[in-house]
Amino acid sequence: MRDYGDEMRIEQVVVNFLTNAIKYSPGTNEILLGIKVENDQLHLTVKDYGIGMLPEQLNHVFDKFYRVEETSQRFQGLGIGLYISAEIIRRHGGEIGVNSTYGEGSEFYFTMPIGLKTEV
Repeated sequence: MRDYGDEMRIEQVVVNFLTNAIKYSPGTNEILLGIKVENDQLHLTVKDYGIGMLPEQLNHVFDKFYRVEETSQRFQGLGIGLYISAEIIRRHGGEIGVNSTYGEGSEFYFTMPIGLKTEV
């Protein structure tokens, strides 16, 4: 039997990525979801073509209660979803990140090990 992690928590991260992509992409109709497994690592990306972020905002997007100032009045949220997502991925031994260009969109991603434990 293989242990792949807490699937409910991983689902929570994926749902957070997808809902953020939809929320911060008003007027667009495309979001790309990428999934691949390579070298016992799961790689998942969610790319949108929305409002994007400035470089100085990227360093804080996973901080607890952080909200991009220009969007805080336009879009509802508490600023904890990405923080919780980051904690979940880190507790699964993974890494989480974002690439973004202001006015062009964002790509959130995580990688995490899979299949590390095997029981006979």
